[in-house]
Amino acid sequence: MAMAMARFMRMGSARMGLALLLVFFLTATYAPLFASEVAIIWWDDQGLRFPLLADLLNRNSYEKPHHLLFNVLGLLLPAYVIGWWVLGRWRKTPVTTRIMLLVAVQVLAMFLAWLPLAPSGGEFSERRALWDERRTTSHTWRNHRALVAEDPEVQIFALYPLVRHNYTSNFYSYQSPGTINPDTDRRFWWGTDDRGQDVFARMIFGSRISLTIGVVAVGISMFIGIILGATSGYFGGWVDLFIQRLVEIMMAFPTFILVLVVVAMWGRDIYLMMIVFGLTGWAGTTRLVRGEFLAQSGREYVLAAEALGLRTSRIMFRHVLPNTLTPLMISAAFGMAGMVLAESGLAFIGMGDDSVPSWGSLLDVGRQQVAYAWLIWIPGLAIFGLVSSLNLLGNAMREALDPRNEE
Repeated sequence: MAMAMARFMRMGSARMGLALLLVFFLTATYAPLFASEVAIIWWDDQGLRFPLLADLLNRNSYEKPHHLLFNVLGLLLPAYVIGWWVLGRWRKTPVTTRIMLLVAVQVLAMFLAWLPLAPSGGEFSERRALWDERRTTSHTWRNHRALVAEDPEVQIFALYPLVRHNYTSNFYSYQSPGTINPDTDRRFWWGTDDRGQDVFARMIFGSRISLTIGVVAVGISMFIGIILGATSGYFGGWVDLFIQRLVEIMMAFPTFILVLVVVAMWGRDIYLMMIVFGLTGWAGTTRLVRGEFLAQSGREYVLAAEALGLRTSRIMFRHVLPNTLTPLMISAAFGMAGMVLAESGLAFIGMGDDSVPSWGSLLDVGRQQVAYAWLIWIPGLAIFGLVSSLNLLGNAMREALDPRNEE
C-alpha cells in the first residue's frame, strides 16, 4: 500500500486532482469568509467582537442542516490538522483509526450544537439549542450604514468578507460582472442572476451542495452495495441468485427518471434527492463487491478463518472486505462525480431545490437568457472543475493501485 501511495503522489494527474478538490473543499468549508453580510471583526466603544464566528451556529442565517456540518468543520479544521499530525507522529495511530476519531469528534460537536442547553428567555422558559432559534446578529453592513448615518462621528472598525452579500439577498437582476451595488457600495464580481442574487455568493455556497450530495449519496449507495454484494459473493447459491435478480431489476429502471418521479410526488427537497440517488445507485457497487468476494472467498486465509470457527460476519467484514477496498475507492471517486452531474442536471431542467444555491440552477438561468453569458460559463466551469478533479483522482488511483504496474 505504501508503494502504491508513493506512485499515486508522483502522478501529475493525482496532484492536479487533489489540488482542485482541496480548493473546492476549502471554499465550501469557509464559504462565510468569502460571502456574508456579517462582519468578521467588529470594534466599537463596547470592545472587540467576532460576530461571524457567533453567527456560524445561527439557523436564522444558515437554514439547511448541511451548513451546520460545514460551519462546525471550519471551526474545528485547524484542530483536526494538528490532531492528525500528533496522532500519526506520537502514537503511530493507523489512518483508519484517525479518520474514525475525527469523524466522532465532528459528530459530537454537531450534536452539542443541536443539544438544547442555552436558555431562550426567562428563568422558566424552554431551553433551546445553539442551532435552533438564535437571533440574527446586528453586526451587518446594513446596521453599520444605519449607525454611521445616524451619527457620523461614531467610531466603528469593521472587517467584512470579500463579498458583502448573502447568497439569499435580492438586489438587481442581471447585473454584469464588476457592477457596483448602490446598496452596499460593493461590486458584484460575477454579476447577479434573474432574482438579483449575487452569483459569486451563490457559487461559493453552491459548492457545499455539490460536495454534500456527492458524499451522502455515494455513502448510502456504497453502504447498501457492500452489504448486498458481500452477502451475495460470500454465500452464493440461492442467496446469490436472489440478490443478483434484485440488482438486474434495479439496473433496468432509468435512475434519472425514477428520481424525477419521486421529486414530482414528494417535492424538490435536496435531502430527499440525496437519499433517492443513494437508494438507486447501489447496483453497480453490489456487482463489484460480489465479484471481489467471489475471488477472495476461496483464498487460504478465508479457509483458515472458517476452520478456526470465526463468526461469518467477522470473516466477511474484518478479513475479506479490507482486501476489496481498492476497487471500492476507485468506484467511490467516479460515483461522486456522477452524483454531482446528476444533481446539476436535475437542477438544470428546473427540478432542483429552489431553496438552496445550485450550480445547475444557475446554468438553467443562463440557458433561458443566453445574452448573459456569465450565467453559463461560471457554473459550467465550476461543474467541469469539480467533476474533472474527481475523475482525475479515480484514474490515478486505478493506475497506482494496479498490482501489474511496476515501481
